[in-house]
Amino acid sequence: MTTTDTAGLAFDLRDALGPIYRRLIAEKSLSIGQSRALNRLANVGPATSAALAASEHITPQSMAVIVADLERAGRITRSADPTDGRRMIIEITEAGRAAVEADRRATNTWLAAAVASLDDDDRVALAGAVDVLRKLATR
Repeated sequence: MTTTDTAGLAFDLRDALGPIYRRLIAEKSLSIGQSRALNRLANVGPATSAALAASEHITPQSMAVIVADLERAGRITRSADPTDGRRMIIEITEAGRAAVEADRRATNTWLAAAVASLDDDDRVALAGAVDVLRKLATR
């Protein structure tokens, strides 16, 4: 039962979004950490492992594991920082960009099919909810 009281609505929203989020993750070939790191590199540009860790709010040790896995898969390259030889600069490769795009296609394909299975009234309601969800994301 959906409610309009704040706490109840927050619970209902989380309860409704959880399975969708898990399904979208299941459609991906990359882990969440790998996907987030590659997306940041694709959108922002080369970075150090420390900068990636900070941007994702994870420990440098956790990011080191992600970076090592991505490098093994050929999705990133590491090179010495020209201004500080102790640091490594991480850059996305074409294989990394292709992996990001493949994951986007996979999640979009599933989500588009799910939306297409809704009736017209549900799709109209969902279209209206998208703007509200965007507002929530900026809070």
